[in-house]
Amino acid sequence: MAFAHRIGLGLVTLLGWARSAQACPGCKEALFDPEQLPQKLSTAMGYALSIGLMLLVPAGLVTAVTVSIVRAQRRQRARRVVH
Repeated sequence: MAFAHRIGLGLVTLLGWARSAQACPGCKEALFDPEQLPQKLSTAMGYALSIGLMLLVPAGLVTAVTVSIVRAQRRQRARRVVH
C-alpha cells in the first residue's frame, strides 16, 4: 500500500508543478497585454492544464506498466504456491 501512496504523491506533485510552470518566452510575450487580462488569464490557464496533461500522461503510462508487471508477478507466485 505504501507503493500506491508514493505513486499518488508523485502524481499530485506533477500536477502541482503544472500550475507553476512558465510558458516559453514567445508565448509569455504574446500573453502579456494588460488591456486584455481576463482573456489572457484563461489562455494561460489552458496552457497550464495542457502542461499538466503532458506531465501526467508519461507518469500514468509508467504507473500502468508497473502495476501490470507487479500484478503478473503476484499471480505467478500465487500459482506456484497452489501447485
